[in-house]
Order: sequence, then C-alpha cells, then structure tokens
Amino acid sequence: MQESTKHAYRKLCAHFFTQHMQGKELTPRTITETLVELAPQFSIAYFRRLKNAIAFGLAERKYSDAARSILEIENPVTAPGSPIKKKVQPPRAKHFSDEDYAVIAAHLLDKQHHEEWAALTLIKFTGARPAELKKMTVKDGIIAIMGAKKSHANTRGADRLLTVDDAGTLSIIETCLMILSQSDKSMDAIRHRLRDEGTRLWPRRNAVPTLYSMRHQVGSNLKASGKDARVVAYIMGHQSTNSVSVYGDKRRGNGSAIKVSPAQDAQLDEIRGKVKPAGMRRFETMIYRPDRSGPNH
Repeated sequence: MQESTKHAYRKLCAHFFTQHMQGKELTPRTITETLVELAPQFSIAYFRRLKNAIAFGLAERKYSDAARSILEIENPVTAPGSPIKKKVQPPRAKHFSDEDYAVIAAHLLDKQHHEEWAALTLIKFTGARPAELKKMTVKDGIIAIMGAKKSHANTRGADRLLTVDDAGTLSIIETCLMILSQSDKSMDAIRHRLRDEGTRLWPRRNAVPTLYSMRHQVGSNLKASGKDARVVAYIMGHQSTNSVSVYGDKRRGNGSAIKVSPAQDAQLDEIRGKVKPAGMRRFETMIYRPDRSGPNH
C-alpha cells in the first residue's frame, strides 16, 4: 500500500470516528451498526473506501480481530434483494471552458480557498490526476509527476517528466505546489469544496465543472493541438495510446492552451500503440487460423 493511501485512510478513519462515533461505545458492533446505518448516504465506492480505512486504522492500533470484522461488513445497499436505493451520483461535466475557469478561480481566491485554486490550476497546466498533485515536484524547470494508477501488472499509469513553455506558467505551477505542500487538507476535501463552490456559482447547472472536468478539458486541448498520440498519452500519464480516447473531445479543445511538453529525457518509446482488448484477441484466435489465411471451419 502506498504511503499516500495510508495517509488518506488515516484521515478518513479519524473523520469517521470524530463525526459519527462521538458518545458511542467503541466496539466492532457499534462501528458496524453505524456504518450500516450510514450506508444509504454514501456512494458504493465511498462505503467501500471508508470500510477499508476504518479497518486499516484499527489494524494499525493492533485491533486485528476488529479490523477483520469491519472488512466483512456487507453493504446493505448492494445486498441481494435490498430495497434500499443506491445513491445517485451527480452528473459530471467533461468540459471546462476558459470562461468558467476565470470565474471560479477568481471566486476561490476571493473566498480564500487557496488549495482548491491551486489543485484546479495545476491540472489545467499539467493534466495531472488529482491524486498525483501533492507528489508533483519541480527541479531545474522540469516537472516530475509520479503516476497514481500504476497497477494491473504495471500496465496502467505512468510517471512523466514535463517542460513548460514559458517562465510565467512555471512560476504559477511552483506557487500552486507550494500552497499544496503547506496544507494538510486532503484531496477529497479539496474536491468536495470545489464542487460545493461550483454549485453556488452555477446553481441551475445539472453538472458543474470539477477537477475531473479539467483533466478531461486538458485531454480535449491536447487532441486539438495536433500532437502525436504518444505525446498526448505521455502527458496524460497513460502507458498506451488506447487510453487517449477516454479523455477529451477535439471539437471542444483549444490547442494553444497546452503549455507543457515531454522533457528531453521522457521515455516516449515506452508508450504502447493501440492494442485490441484481450477479449477481441481471444475471439480472433478462435476464429482465424494461425497463418491468418481465413476462418476456421
């Protein structure tokens, strides 16, 4: 487990006990009852993450049996035959216009929400994932980003080294990194605050722009820039050009907004070209002869 995950779990565990267990006897039974009671308020993913965080916190305190019992809790929302409706996730915008950024950036700074401004601005200029922001560094003008999705036999997520086109943008990036490095606020808290402020600014919108939206916008901008697919994949932190299709719409992009490029030492040759999904490869193996001369009969 990465240190960043451990840190996030500790904070989430502490928040649960502070907010939901005050005045209650701290036993596996009461923790379980509280989690089950709160389950309808949470998304399925958040319930699972919270359960893991509580179990991690208990295990760190040597309450191994209690940790195991928490991990065994079944979400009542997803239990077979459950009448409880799943929490509906709000729609997520996949576009973040320059006008919207200007409005919300000014609003965040005016309200002293500096971490939210910093996170949003870093993604705007680098395309990084929210989980990658606090470990991002700058040295000698080179931005180093540690990939946050290096999993699945190391086939997803990638580290990258980027250079910036102008000194002004680099200065803004360094300021944003300084703000985040001096803050204890979690990325989840930053994400929620940004969504709340967006809802206040645009109460009639079904989907307000978020950190997720900004990363999609960077994908759109990269596609509109005409850069090679491997360059696009590298900047976005993908190991394959397959993933490029997931992010962004060229028609809504602004190529001139891209201010970063792969550094001289960037390993672009490690980016894989488009690969057919494993299921399709297996299907073709069944249908076609090894010499690809035609279908099997």
